[in-house]
Amino acid sequence: MSQMETKICKDCNKELPIEDFHYSDKKNGIKKSYCRDCSYNRVQEHIAKDPIAYQYYMKRYYNENPEKYPGNHKNKKIPPVSGVYIIECLLTDDKYIGCSSNLRQRKYKHSRNVGVSKQQRLSKLIKEYGWEAFSFDVLETCDKEMIFERETHWIQELKPNLNKWKNL
Repeated sequence: MSQMETKICKDCNKELPIEDFHYSDKKNGIKKSYCRDCSYNRVQEHIAKDPIAYQYYMKRYYNENPEKYPGNHKNKKIPPVSGVYIIECLLTDDKYIGCSSNLRQRKYKHSRNVGVSKQQRLSKLIKEYGWEAFSFDVLETCDKEMIFERETHWIQELKPNLNKWKNL
């Protein structure tokens, strides 16, 4: 009977089977010093400390390695179509839902945050934290005639706190 190969995790100091460790260099068969659970916890702590840096890192990593993640991440290139979008602050729990006949142009206008804004609370947050602290995601694309109806639907469903008219 062969003995199972084990390794001691540097974080939890438990002796675990070698399969419970990720590879740090798969070609040479070298495993990491932390078990899978401790590695996961370390990443979650890093994300909690600085979510903006983590988002920036992942965005850069996906762009530099598209062959590793085909279709596994959201495409950040927004087409110039009409639809409903959501802007979420990564540092707070603030959300804003809007609609536009040109989603690409609307994202650009929000990111620039210049001039007089109808969404004063959103604009104030963007000035305070910077555009990097926000995510812009398309909830759905639809015809120009339907955008206000669909925006109302999403506001009622998600109940964002930055929209002026919460009780639509």
